[in-house]
Amino acid sequence: MPDITLNFANKLNVSLQSNNETNTPGADIVYFKDSSNKIYKIGPCKSITNNSIVCEIPANFKRPSANDFIFFAKNTEANTSGIIGYHAVIDMEITSTDKKELYAVGSEVVLSS
Repeated sequence: MPDITLNFANKLNVSLQSNNETNTPGADIVYFKDSSNKIYKIGPCKSITNNSIVCEIPANFKRPSANDFIFFAKNTEANTSGIIGYHAVIDMEITSTDKKELYAVGSEVVLSS
């Protein structure tokens, strides 16, 4: 698959991830919005410097032009921070000898990447 290099005048967002950084297929996907506000996918980010990125792009995909808005989306398979790999142990104790009924036990989990 061909590559495309996108150069920018300013430093890139530090949260952009490439295949080279993670050494996994969890690279962020790069997109662009053209002057007619249509969004097009470029492809996964392969490498990053301070002001440029290299992405894979299929030969038949539209290429961005000057002044198009370039953005990326995190790879949801590699960048969710759920409770995978984490656990909690909870002890519940009743000190009364009276009959008790447990209605519910809940927790709050917030995804953050």
